[in-house]
Amino acid sequence: MRHEPYATLDELLAPETLSRLSGSAVTSVRREPFVGGHSASGSAFLALATNEGCGPRFVVKRSSPACDWIVRATGDIRGREVLVWTSGLLDHLPPEITHPVLACARDGTGWAILMRDVADDLIPGSASTGGEPIGRADYGRYLDGLAALHAAFWETPRLADPDLGLCSPWHLYTTLSLETGRREAAHPNAVVRELWEGWELLATLIAPELADLLDRLATDPGPLCTALARYPQTLVHGDPRVANLGIERTPRRRVVLLDWHFVGPSIPGKDLAWFLGNMGPRLPATREETIERYR
Repeated sequence: MRHEPYATLDELLAPETLSRLSGSAVTSVRREPFVGGHSASGSAFLALATNEGCGPRFVVKRSSPACDWIVRATGDIRGREVLVWTSGLLDHLPPEITHPVLACARDGTGWAILMRDVADDLIPGSASTGGEPIGRADYGRYLDGLAALHAAFWETPRLADPDLGLCSPWHLYTTLSLETGRREAAHPNAVVRELWEGWELLATLIAPELADLLDRLATDPGPLCTALARYPQTLVHGDPRVANLGIERTPRRRVVLLDWHFVGPSIPGKDLAWFLGNMGPRLPATREETIERYR
């Protein structure tokens, strides 16, 4: 089922629109600063309180090529996170997974994405600040959710449809390259600085020939993409890290997946590797056990 975006942000955030989308009566809307975290990409966030703080809460993500370095790095000129909603692709997620997107709108030269506030469902802490290991039950749900996503879109011909605007494998592997870090060096987001700092540090920690190989492969991953294309392809989220994962507890337990910047066709191992690398010591099992559990 296709969905139509709203024409303006004001129309999207009108009380009557929020009432219709949420199924709850909204009589007033107050825009507040977003204090629940930060954007790794440069997109702006807005928190919405309704009914004088007694109604449902929402979050608005405002993104555009002008402010978001990931949008630029992935060649996203049409609003990928909006397209996966308008095309109905998110409606076909398996029952083990949910997403918070309610609607989208044009926002100047960019896009606005209205979401349910799912802050209480997300994994506490972050990859950088650490936190307690995630519980065994939730750990299993995350792996089952990713596996269900990959199974649902296994070898789906629709993933080749250019109208979906999905992230290409080439962009998937070049976005976090040293070249991107240098190109976006003026961006105020700390993640961009950490990109080129990390690549320069890596060159001091491993053999020079290996560092050179990785740099060349990140700059031009064509050989890697060609090699991986021989294997079955599916839809990957592309960024299943701590900040983008949670568990919806009611009405039933489901994995919440945020931030669909990198969604596109690839091998399922892409999501699994990113999950393993980002979770690190927060996993309640070894990497080998986690890989076997996913299988």
